[in-house]
Amino acid sequence: MYANKIYSLAYKMVNNHEDAIDIVQEVFLRAYKNWDNFKGLSKFSTYLYRVAVNLCYDFLRKKKREKKIENLNYENYPFSSNSNSGVEENLMEERIIKEIKNEIDNLTEKQKAVFILKTFEDLKYEEIAKILKKRVGTIKATYFQSLQKIRENLRKKGVIKNEM
Repeated sequence: MYANKIYSLAYKMVNNHEDAIDIVQEVFLRAYKNWDNFKGLSKFSTYLYRVAVNLCYDFLRKKKREKKIENLNYENYPFSSNSNSGVEENLMEERIIKEIKNEIDNLTEKQKAVFILKTFEDLKYEEIAKILKKRVGTIKATYFQSLQKIRENLRKKGVIKNEM
């Protein structure tokens, strides 16, 4: 029931299928082992997301020590190319998608978690706040900062033009 959503989150956070599968298994193992600690104050999905985000943070910290994270693969998500336009436009769109993926990878762990939960998992700020155990205002600010950081870096690279 929850495995696909947890996998989706984990995959976007760690950028690797096998590692995401391992994290999903660990999430459900920990949820089972710690079932007595679940007080039911939030939805069960919120609890699972929280465990998943924590495991992803742990994984990323460990991986960061080893070296740079692989590129994200967001082919089936909002900014993927579905157009039937010319080759030149497709190449430009692919470049933009690649740059956006790189900028998402360059976010801090917390910014990346908020960005992915809001943008790709389409969760409400309140739900993200529960998952990350932060105030709603903090989540909104973090999401805004993530967007600003991505936009600014894309502008500096000339990928997008200055907006009014």
